[in-house]
Amino acid sequence: MSDAKPKSTMRQILESGPTDALITQKLDLLEQLQAAHAQNDQTKMLEIGQELAANALEIEHSQKARRAKMRKAVAQAKKVADPEERTRKLLSAFEFCVKETCAAKSESGDRETYNFGVKRLREISAELRTLNRFSALEQFLDSPNIELRGFAAVWLRNLWPERILPILQEIEKTMSFGTPAGTQVYIAMRELEQAKEKAAAGHTEPDAKS
Repeated sequence: MSDAKPKSTMRQILESGPTDALITQKLDLLEQLQAAHAQNDQTKMLEIGQELAANALEIEHSQKARRAKMRKAVAQAKKVADPEERTRKLLSAFEFCVKETCAAKSESGDRETYNFGVKRLREISAELRTLNRFSALEQFLDSPNIELRGFAAVWLRNLWPERILPILQEIEKTMSFGTPAGTQVYIAMRELEQAKEKAAAGHTEPDAKS
């Protein structure tokens, strides 16, 4: 029988949760605060509270900076006059925003920035549609980056449903529901499967009634 002391919930989160340095620092401080509280060490609790306040500000600034970088990338792409160059810039912004969006969620659990990033991807796709270049996202379907490949497939699902569904199914084997790209892939895949089932039911319905 092991004499090892069971790990606290906070310690388990520290070891298997977010990887962002500021977030892990916050969790470590919270674990220290729990220990100080258990010992009724008021001085230590006050000291840790001050560190937590400073940490919270750093996290806020870091998250705002990430959102600002995504906003800037999209804005700069939209300013380009030449259609071909604007398309290239928009595709580059799409790739950058996917990276930052996924990192925000997986590294620090920052849902606000994740949602912000998804909105920027929609903004980029709207610009590409205006240029009649939405299908240019196809280039990402062969990307070695599974998150980029996943988001591109999600965005293109209604353009080529028969082609995209197998891609989504393959990605789902690796990117499970709950991961930044995996959740998007799961939802898109269910939508395509349901649409396929409805279409099949529509074709068979007349025979069933006859």
